[in-house]
Amino acid sequence: MLRNGKKLTASLLLLFLVVFPLTFLSAEAAGAPVGITILHVNDTHGRILPEVEKGVNKKRPVGGAAWLAKMVEKEREKNPGGTLLLSAGDMFQGTAVSREFNGKPVLDVMNAMKFDAMAVGNHEFDWGKNVLADLSRAARFPFLSANIRDGDGKRPPWLKPYVILERKRLKIAVIGMTTELTRYIVKPENVKGLSFLEAGDALPPAIKEAKSQGAKTIVVLSHAGLDADKQIAQEIPGIDVIVGGHSHTAVTTPVVAGRTIIVQAGCCGHFLGVLRLKIDPESGKVVEFMKTRVLKKVYSGPNDPFDPNIAGIVKRYHDRIKDRFSVVVGETAVDLVRNYGGESNIGNLIGDAMREAEKADIAFHNSGGIRGNVPAGKITLEQLYAVLPFDDVLVSMDLTGKQILLILEQNAAVERGILQVSGLKVKYDMTRPVGERVVDVEVGGRPLRPGKSYRVVTTDFVAAGGEKFAAFREGKNVRYGDDMRDALVAYLKRHSPVRPEIEGRIVFVK
Repeated sequence: MLRNGKKLTASLLLLFLVVFPLTFLSAEAAGAPVGITILHVNDTHGRILPEVEKGVNKKRPVGGAAWLAKMVEKEREKNPGGTLLLSAGDMFQGTAVSREFNGKPVLDVMNAMKFDAMAVGNHEFDWGKNVLADLSRAARFPFLSANIRDGDGKRPPWLKPYVILERKRLKIAVIGMTTELTRYIVKPENVKGLSFLEAGDALPPAIKEAKSQGAKTIVVLSHAGLDADKQIAQEIPGIDVIVGGHSHTAVTTPVVAGRTIIVQAGCCGHFLGVLRLKIDPESGKVVEFMKTRVLKKVYSGPNDPFDPNIAGIVKRYHDRIKDRFSVVVGETAVDLVRNYGGESNIGNLIGDAMREAEKADIAFHNSGGIRGNVPAGKITLEQLYAVLPFDDVLVSMDLTGKQILLILEQNAAVERGILQVSGLKVKYDMTRPVGERVVDVEVGGRPLRPGKSYRVVTTDFVAAGGEKFAAFREGKNVRYGDDMRDALVAYLKRHSPVRPEIEGRIVFVK
């Protein structure tokens, strides 16, 4: 019996060593740092098809869900069992194919790619709360935000504050955060009854609760912008990583603020964020992270590998709209290029179209509402939807010169993009104190008169006080006009080929 027992023990020991060698002999043995990979995207804005974006590559197409999916697959293969796929929000609104189906094409792609979580961004509200709730219920991953409350101070039922994901026996809490500015940058009716708490009020309780549930590592999935993320990292302890969005920042080297690592992957699906971490399994703290190659361009040329399943999903949706949206609506002799921080030729074009449609003296359009560039050549309706994806309508009103001056003064301090203009020229002296920066304004070639009434056209978003421009709500003789896109199509048909230029409509002296 003793001899047989020894043979049995030896056999079991041999089996144990054969089956489980890597568990005890690998670099991730008990107590050794755990390798975790966070793959992330943000602000895709419905772009599931490839495009040529000259700011990324002048000739080679980038983006496209099928190409992104293939890159994700390859990265997962490098760290099986240790990879997370996260979105920092603003995934759906921005293209014709996504808009026509209320974001369903993007959601189908995300489900097929097996996303682990998504933060709710401000543009998730662009089609209203009911559409967002439907998308959340159809998703195979949670929609996250720790700081959104309804009128009763409760969290909407289609939303979770955080999710705990287990990778290699390490529990990782992913906590959502939505910019508190959503109330100002979304049409009021779309967020009616909702409040957006400050990070300092929402995140500490969520972190505490997640840790009580066994989470060791804290990841904040933030749709608040890079500057806000830095402030969150400095002011709120206990956050190991912030995966960001909202500001469309391509963070090529992780930002470290306090003890927090911050990343963000540009926008439009042009990049896949790849953050490789080594985490102490006992404390959950990051002990090492890769500081280079954290952003990978998603090239989508004919020779670049792609996922045929995802390509099929995209094709099925795009085939249903391509005939209608491939219609040519105009032509431009020059590249149409946006500029959030100054005058742009595409902003001038849009402003001129607005002013002509409403026969107004002045037009204002928020730069944040212009979402794409257009290369020289024919302009299709699909391109136009990418430039102006929001269902804005024109609103004209009477404003006094004094009210216009207030708007222009506020315009100098706008952080997320200034108002593009038509019908006026404004000169700012940025060396002067806030509130005294406008030094010259002309309307129709004549000095602005504070006591005179001017006919002004803008979008219904701005007219409702969007981007905090409250003065528009004081307008008199308000009239609602055409759809913004329809006005631009009509203008292109009358004036193509267009060749808008930078004309000195907005001048900054520094």
